[in-house]
Amino acid sequence: MAPEMLSGQSLRCEYLVVGSGAGGSVAAALLAEAGRDVLMVEEGNWPPENSNPSNIGELTALLYRNRGVFPLLGSPTIPLGEARCVGGGTAINGALLWRTPPSILDEWRTVNGLTGYGEDSLAKHFDTVESDLHVTRHELEEDANLDSLYLFRGTGELGWKASTVPRAVTHCANVSLCPVGCPPCGKQDTTKNYIPRALRNGAGLLANCRVRKIVHTNGVARKVIAEVAGPESTSAIEIEFDHLVLACGAIQTPHLLRRSKISSTAGRKLEFHMNLKTVALFRQPVYAERGTIFTVQVQEFRRRGIVIMPSCLQPHYLVTTVAHHGTDAINHVFSHYDHAAVYVTMLRQKTQGRVVSAFGEQPIVWQRFDRRDMDLILEALRRTTEVLFASGAVELFLPIGGSGRITSPGDLEEKLSSLTPKQLEILTVHIMASCPMGPSAEDSVVRPDGRLWNMKNVFLADASILPSNIGESPQGTIMAFAHEVIGRHLAD
Repeated sequence: MAPEMLSGQSLRCEYLVVGSGAGGSVAAALLAEAGRDVLMVEEGNWPPENSNPSNIGELTALLYRNRGVFPLLGSPTIPLGEARCVGGGTAINGALLWRTPPSILDEWRTVNGLTGYGEDSLAKHFDTVESDLHVTRHELEEDANLDSLYLFRGTGELGWKASTVPRAVTHCANVSLCPVGCPPCGKQDTTKNYIPRALRNGAGLLANCRVRKIVHTNGVARKVIAEVAGPESTSAIEIEFDHLVLACGAIQTPHLLRRSKISSTAGRKLEFHMNLKTVALFRQPVYAERGTIFTVQVQEFRRRGIVIMPSCLQPHYLVTTVAHHGTDAINHVFSHYDHAAVYVTMLRQKTQGRVVSAFGEQPIVWQRFDRRDMDLILEALRRTTEVLFASGAVELFLPIGGSGRITSPGDLEEKLSSLTPKQLEILTVHIMASCPMGPSAEDSVVRPDGRLWNMKNVFLADASILPSNIGESPQGTIMAFAHEVIGRHLAD
């Protein structure tokens, strides 16, 4: 049943789903398949199907918020790459799809008091998602992804645990363009599966539509006020509904709740993963551009909150990764381009942020660097350096401003001896836990069934409901939680 047009500026539906990423697409598909009247709205546009994949700047501007950089303000300021397109983060990530580590699920149960979301409860949802997204292990190759092969061999030299990774890809083009959607590839973002399922079952999708406010009375949300961007102007629209599912992401969801005066606790805590990028030059050619992202993961220190993986290599990415070392370093690295590779070290740190909605239409995120994280960062840099030299690297450029190149593990200690947070080049792509799910309104924003504590008909189904950051890509966890939330609702 299609959403009802009330007038030129007014729509009505049974279920309004705001956001089309990992959580929103699952919610829309399950509701539509259950015969419900569903409308999805998405602030961004559809990713282009036949775009020129070499135009990374244009694709970044199209697929990301703020043309690619949303700053988490603080010292240091941490750039966030946040999607703004149909498919959300699934369109611009590396297609990793991990199951939530059991230790994290146990932590949520024992520390956060969240029951019903243990390994046994979520296993069926992970099975479903992995089948729906054609998840397979990206096995080692001898003629491509040599940055992964060398890393895997380096872990063997050290006796460290490493693993090939589960990825939602039917066929990989090995062109190192995951962050801009990779038009030639078979990456299974939600425009390939859950969104088409929703549309085939009668759901509608309105792109370029930004929800600005939720109108509510007596603990019930009634409608949203939104604006639809056209080629030359924007127009206002109101959408009435019976049930609202918010899946705008861990910044936009609490921002909307705060601006709508629904929850003052939403966004008080935002968690994320710190990413540290290192450029490695090898003696032998790597041809890392002829590959993809995150195909091998060093897991030896996963319980400590440290994982190490290859990242994408393209001229654009290489410049931005090594820029803080200056022009001479950029020229040096480009003169050895075929021998270069980029690696990312991801941390599950203590530093948190806060979403502020008091300064205009757009949210601001402040993060206060937790000094206790310096020990984890130092360990991560030492481990990364150790494994990359063991993998055959002869020079490294670390994520430390102005530190220059290092040619042996011994060079590292001099760089670390006086390291301060301001010198660090940190970025993030995984944000979560800003509207955590929990057993009581005092400690959480969302009930265990996914509903807001103070709203009868508002559900959340995105990364914001995770109780904490998970130390991995959260896509699989988000999708499993969305299956559970909507499944419980439909069973009522």
